[in-house]
Amino acid sequence: MKRRQFIKASLLTPVALVLGAKLVATLRPYPVSDILMQIKALPAARLTSSGAWNASQILQHCAQSVSYSIYGYPEARSPFFQYTVGKLAINAFAATGTLHHPLDEPIPGAPALEPSLPNDVALRELIYTVQQFMDWQGQMQPHFAFGSLTKAQYYSVHHLHLQSHLAQLRIS
Repeated sequence: MKRRQFIKASLLTPVALVLGAKLVATLRPYPVSDILMQIKALPAARLTSSGAWNASQILQHCAQSVSYSIYGYPEARSPFFQYTVGKLAINAFAATGTLHHPLDEPIPGAPALEPSLPNDVALRELIYTVQQFMDWQGQMQPHFAFGSLTKAQYYSVHHLHLQSHLAQLRIS
């Protein structure tokens, strides 16, 4: 391979990978309504957690996340982070269908989760918040790590985030 071709290929390959991931991310469906049905079917009194947070804290955290997409996150990463690492991450998560993050890490600036809040109260709040998000017609607020997102992109984020956390819940 000639040097010029090698340089051109070296420069175009990362661009092609990013654009390919973005294309796959936009084509993959993320029905939050399916997750909402799963949440509604959860027996609050029998929920336990396999993670560091108890079931109520997981539900509270998920409700906070969904609510902040409507009303705004309390703190945000730098715009540079959001438009570089954040955009790459959201496209990679959406393209692969999995969102990897520490499952006991609070949202920056969010109020502390209440460990003694009953599961049924936290579950009702999450159901209400997800339904509110689905019905929301206003502008979406920037994500603290991913920056400005469309509602469709937030569908991906919320679907993957909820899926990730709900996997920690157990029915006893």
